[in-house]
Amino acid sequence: MNKYFMLCVMAASAAQVAAQTEFDNAAKQGHEGAVNELFNIRYHSINPTRLAYNRIQTTGEAFVSYDLTRGDFHDAGTAGNVNNINVQLGGLHHFDRIDVSGYIRYINTSYKNQVWNSTLFLIPKNPFVLADSVASNGNAETFAMGAEFAYRFTKNIKGGLGAGLTVGSMSDQTDPRPKTNTSRFNITAGADATLSSAWVLGLAARLELLSSNLSYTVVNPLINHRYFLLKGMGDYYRRSSSEDSGYQRDYKGTTFSGELSVTFKPSGSPFQNIVLLKASAGNEKATDGGSAYTFKGGDYYFSCLNVKDRLMFSHNERMLHNIILGAEIANGNSDWYDQKKLTDTQHGNISYYEVLRKTRIQKQKDMAVTAEYRFDHLTDGQCDFYASLLTALTNNTLKHYNDNGTQKQQWTNLALNLTVGKHFIIGNGILSAQITTGYVTPIKDRQFATGTNVTGSDDITGIYVTRQFEYASAKRICLGGSADYCFPVAKDVRLGLFGKVLSTSYKDDAQYYAYFKSTSLTRGEFGVYVNF
Repeated sequence: MNKYFMLCVMAASAAQVAAQTEFDNAAKQGHEGAVNELFNIRYHSINPTRLAYNRIQTTGEAFVSYDLTRGDFHDAGTAGNVNNINVQLGGLHHFDRIDVSGYIRYINTSYKNQVWNSTLFLIPKNPFVLADSVASNGNAETFAMGAEFAYRFTKNIKGGLGAGLTVGSMSDQTDPRPKTNTSRFNITAGADATLSSAWVLGLAARLELLSSNLSYTVVNPLINHRYFLLKGMGDYYRRSSSEDSGYQRDYKGTTFSGELSVTFKPSGSPFQNIVLLKASAGNEKATDGGSAYTFKGGDYYFSCLNVKDRLMFSHNERMLHNIILGAEIANGNSDWYDQKKLTDTQHGNISYYEVLRKTRIQKQKDMAVTAEYRFDHLTDGQCDFYASLLTALTNNTLKHYNDNGTQKQQWTNLALNLTVGKHFIIGNGILSAQITTGYVTPIKDRQFATGTNVTGSDDITGIYVTRQFEYASAKRICLGGSADYCFPVAKDVRLGLFGKVLSTSYKDDAQYYAYFKSTSLTRGEFGVYVNF
């Protein structure tokens, strides 16, 4: 959703759509963050002290946009028909020794034919998803807000704090009817110290809390519906509306993150470099039953270690170069509880569940290495042309354990992305245009397996497991473009119009999921903004 919501980008994500450039904001000339993202080498640190190094320290922005997604090339748990209305207000301000950043954002979402996932804001790799198999139309609302500040204690010591809150709700009106309410809250503290004229050391820590409630209701009790308590790789524990007319699940999660940064910028040198080392670890635990009983829906534990090096240098005032190298390893462990339903005859025949054993049911390991080069041509200190080339190599391994033994999925993908942009002066405004193309391909034989241990109509391998695997591992191409026109309307006030489109097309042989043949997914976004 936003930079505060994302905990740790799992290694597989770089290759699932198109490789994502480091400079995802810089295509929007004049938008808050674009200039700072390009020239502030600390921009992607979680340390709030990065605000003190922004080139633009006082600015504001308000925008309204509409975006839509259409197509069939998507995973099993998301919809191929989505509409969003986005409204955001944010900005930066510099006060003597303090730099402040803040924003508020509202998103209204409508979707069609959503199936296999009724959760909201979970870690994408969490296998303990509560779902149903009925395609439905629904709505979601998201409200997010965040603020950060950096304070200069002395010439050489800076400190900062930040906090963010994202809340969301989702529901639909098709039996069985899920209603999901989720919140994520985070708080971040950081500091940096200038050790010499060239070296700066930074430290930051973040705590993030998840709370989510999901409840199913059934209006028509004459039709029996199935609730799928997914365990990963198509394995599941099934409940039915005949047993529980409604079903309730709560998720609780905690994530701890830490970051070490080392910045090197010799006085008078055209070179500067930053190394970011970030580690995250946390859990998400599911508990079913609400106040009626307690059924453990699974515990998910995750960790992520990421290192990134960004080198920025210039030959002269007209040429800027950035080289970004990164490596990441992410692990996930999933524990399931075998439980037995019992009845307490001495206390009103109350039903409860006794834990028989706790087992490690699934392990995942995702690894990625990335390399990006970006060139910017500058005029009067502003970018007028840029080009970037990004490559990402990812390896994903998933092991599932059940009564049938160990099942293993594995795939390795190579992703390439080329982006070119140009800024034109037209009248008293600036037109920014960009094109991007990406290619993702497996570079070795894929290994498929299913954790489903049921047969017949209860086997979801063909409609769920194969789709998830094919989507994550298959060959695809991406092509997109954007345009942005910004012009002054008053003193220190600029009005802008923008639009962008990205299409991802499936280009593999549908070895595991035939439905993907000749499919694609296209997202477009159009909006208006004001900078002040």
